[in-house]
Amino acid sequence: MGGNGGPPLNDPQTLGRTFPGLANAPRGALVALADNILDLTGPANRLTTGLAEDHVNMLIQQIRTIDPKYRQDSLGFPTTLEGQVNLIRQLRLDRAVAFYRVKGETRPLQVETLRIMQERADSAYAEGQVLFDAGRLQPRLSREEAIGNYVDRAVRRELRELYNVRGIDYSKGQQITVIGREYDTSGSDLTYRIPDARVGNIAFDVTLSRKTLATPQVRGFFNSDFKPDAVLIVRPTQLVSNSTYAISSPRK
Repeated sequence: MGGNGGPPLNDPQTLGRTFPGLANAPRGALVALADNILDLTGPANRLTTGLAEDHVNMLIQQIRTIDPKYRQDSLGFPTTLEGQVNLIRQLRLDRAVAFYRVKGETRPLQVETLRIMQERADSAYAEGQVLFDAGRLQPRLSREEAIGNYVDRAVRRELRELYNVRGIDYSKGQQITVIGREYDTSGSDLTYRIPDARVGNIAFDVTLSRKTLATPQVRGFFNSDFKPDAVLIVRPTQLVSNSTYAISSPRK
């Protein structure tokens, strides 16, 4: 599931490549996202149309190797950079979905879910700032709280729409959830936490705040019955450098 040649586009298929060092990180450590690993536009700017088309064909072949019935609906190869990047995004998600449906493998879908959440968090943060300044977001506590709630809702809505379009079941009891309760039955009192998303053994949390293993919410994720291998903290890139990171499990 490593690199497969082709043009120089960032194409990680596992979180091990997305967060270098995560597998061997100390318990509860914060592991930074690899530089520009989720960026498509920058590398795509350096490609010719021919190389981009080769990359698209490679992705389609990879999907058909997993799922021979796969058919890609297309009106032809896009002529614009934006269209080419969007097609590559779509095919990478289709590849991840094929891995999940055919093989029960969630790792590529973890990466694509992260990519989707990061891109929508960034765009929603910019939208939220404009809406707040226009008086269209009403805070209960602060400007940050109002914008943060807007970002949360936008990211969750984006995930639901994309999963629905591809027929991915994210209801209770599935390996993939959006705003699903994760219970902790280890004590005498039943408790639960609600990550923004769960894909396999990874929990995702969208936030404007910096969180660590000392954050009660994060500890609650790790203490839940599904015991994630890592919690991914997804924050808008406009906030600070290294805004998005993984927190490794404290149980290693």
